[in-house]
Amino acid sequence: MEKRFSGKWIWINNNPQQNEYALFKEEFEYSGGTAVLCISAVTDYIVYVNGRTAEFGQFQGYRELKYYDALDISRFCKNGENELKISVRYEGIDTARAIAGNPGVIYDLECDGKVVSQSSENTYGGIDSGYVQNTMQLISEQLGSSSHMKKPGSNKLSKCVSADISCALVPRPVKRCKIMPPVSGKLINKEKKIYDFGREYAGYLRIRVSCDKSTEIIAAYGEHIADGEVRRIIGERDFSVRFYCENGENNFTQLYIRLGARYVQLISEKEFEVESVELIPIEYPIGEKPVKLSGTEKQIYDTCVRTLKLCMHEHYEDCPWREQALYILDGRNQMLCGYYAFDSAEFQRANLIFMSHGKTEGGMLELTFPAVKTPSIPFFSVMYPVVVYEYVEHTGDKTIIPIVMETMRGIMNGFRERIDDSGLIPNLKKPFWNFYEWSEGSTGEYQSESLRYDLILNCAFLYSLDRFKKLCGYVNEEFAFEGENMKRAIERTFYNEEEGAYFASSEDKKRYTELGNSFAVLIGLDKGKIIDKLTDKSMIPVTLSMSCFLYDALLEFDDGYREYVLNDIKKKYTFMLEKGATSFWETMKGDADFENAGSLCHGWSAMPIYYYNKLGVIE
Repeated sequence: MEKRFSGKWIWINNNPQQNEYALFKEEFEYSGGTAVLCISAVTDYIVYVNGRTAEFGQFQGYRELKYYDALDISRFCKNGENELKISVRYEGIDTARAIAGNPGVIYDLECDGKVVSQSSENTYGGIDSGYVQNTMQLISEQLGSSSHMKKPGSNKLSKCVSADISCALVPRPVKRCKIMPPVSGKLINKEKKIYDFGREYAGYLRIRVSCDKSTEIIAAYGEHIADGEVRRIIGERDFSVRFYCENGENNFTQLYIRLGARYVQLISEKEFEVESVELIPIEYPIGEKPVKLSGTEKQIYDTCVRTLKLCMHEHYEDCPWREQALYILDGRNQMLCGYYAFDSAEFQRANLIFMSHGKTEGGMLELTFPAVKTPSIPFFSVMYPVVVYEYVEHTGDKTIIPIVMETMRGIMNGFRERIDDSGLIPNLKKPFWNFYEWSEGSTGEYQSESLRYDLILNCAFLYSLDRFKKLCGYVNEEFAFEGENMKRAIERTFYNEEEGAYFASSEDKKRYTELGNSFAVLIGLDKGKIIDKLTDKSMIPVTLSMSCFLYDALLEFDDGYREYVLNDIKKKYTFMLEKGATSFWETMKGDADFENAGSLCHGWSAMPIYYYNKLGVIE
């Protein structure tokens, strides 16, 4: 429900710059009871009460729809006069997980339901001296800017100005993450100051160091060691945060950058002593369903659950290290696993509704959420109704359908209207990205300007159409389109009688993909030979992310493929475990993929959870 704040959106000046850190200060009287701070900020915030860190972490919103937190800060208050400080970071750039917008913060402080303080032009604010202002270092294009800390000095505060923000404000749609006990890094290379946390974590870095003079320390972080060091620079990416130290002891806790990491390396041109290196993990608060497993299957299952939890915080994330972004099909795999691994589906529902706000041209959805002007993937968009359908089927909750119906109908109408005289949907032109998966011929990098039709996109539309029409039926709506003519067009355009399979595209009649032919089976276009082709390794194989469609095609054709599926899972996932995986990788190439930028923790790779349940491995 939308909240009407007593406070106003404010900022510290009228000419904000990228990566600007502001500090706001209030004093208030407290005499017992409940003290609640309702707050929203662009881009992120940290709340301090009486010098103690109380809460941090903004749920990112859209331009017209933002989210606020209601923070119970009572335990930090004392009778009498109290000090409230709010640090706000304005990043100022569009990323894969945040929209730049204008900077600002809005808050109401309520004591026993009565507003005792609120943001206004009379609020005092200024530059936060604990951070280096206006730095331009990008961690990655998806993650955005790094953050540089320094020893805080005095903060010069003056009255604030009104911020140019107009939006609806609604409560955070998911629970706040839990802060877990700190994990100490083990020094594994004294000379290079490399610390190992023992396994992958998602959390915040805390360091204590001492030095004799002013010293800049670069904290490089990553999931693996390469060439004897933490791999910090990968292409244009720079996986590091920086700390500017003064003579003596320096204590820093970096709460604006959440690391996905197992290793941290401290780098400096000057001498310094390390007293401690810690990571403060956070986890989404959700219960795990008990399972009875043993041996390799238990190890695979447990690692899958850990992978899922490392990739769910404010929303689902593809990976905690490189991007922390919400994608439709990454999220789809995570949702399917979550129905079986966890005791609640509230997170799935919230993510589906959150995605529905990210509409772009022609009914499509953005590449990630929240984001703007992204290279939207048509294949991912067309699968959105599938993900909603699976939610309804697993939970029985049909109340979500009217909430997201406009978005789903826009997607399906957008594709229906693109069907041309061939009876098929041609590839969409730039800026759309005709991506399917990270395998040969399916990455969409060609972005041809010529007319081209892809097997996967057209099959996926019919696959989604079937499920969307069922959703319409649940709420007494209709969608006037039948897919039989399109099926015949797919057969005419893509099927090779001699090979007994469907080729990948109208431009490429030599490539046959497991993913495309799996979809052909799933929409009823198998002509008796495809299944054999899917198991004889003659086609371009699916990657970890899309293995689910191959498995589903095999299992839909014949339950006898149960052992094939389970053996394929065991072979691939045992390989990763034997290589030391503490979470499961983005692809089977591990960190070597994507020019050494492959993620070693990717939520879409947790699918064994789903198949262990579906195939009776877990009773």
